[in-house]
Amino acid sequence: MENNRFDVNVELNIDTVQSGELTHTKISEPGQFIQMGDSMYLRFNESLDNDDTASILVKITESGEIHVKRVAKSTNLASLLYFTHQKHNTGHLETEYGILPLQTFTKDSKVEIVSNPLSGKINIDYDLIYDNNVIGNYKFRLIFSA
Repeated sequence: MENNRFDVNVELNIDTVQSGELTHTKISEPGQFIQMGDSMYLRFNESLDNDDTASILVKITESGEIHVKRVAKSTNLASLLYFTHQKHNTGHLETEYGILPLQTFTKDSKVEIVSNPLSGKINIDYDLIYDNNVIGNYKFRLIFSA
């Protein structure tokens, strides 16, 4: 599967706990799965209010590290977060006011990809940290299939 591109259906569920409140986000969109060299990518859009979208790119490296980049041009927000099983990572949130450094602590992560038929799951449980304070606990559940 070197340098191959496939159309897939993506379902992403994110549970967020911030300040004791649980929020659930569900995204169900068409996307693309791309394999370039030893890395795999999932690209899809998130529908926002006012017929707007945010583009999301999920990269899975050969070592199992997961990168999630989200860009919403209409709100001038972009984030890049890194996830490595049982490790702290540094990422950031770009706003119109500047760049905010963020950290993640990946409590658990699991990637399962099957090539025939193409499908997969990416699960990430993590804490989002700003200025040494945990600002949220997240459960990221992505399922895709061709």
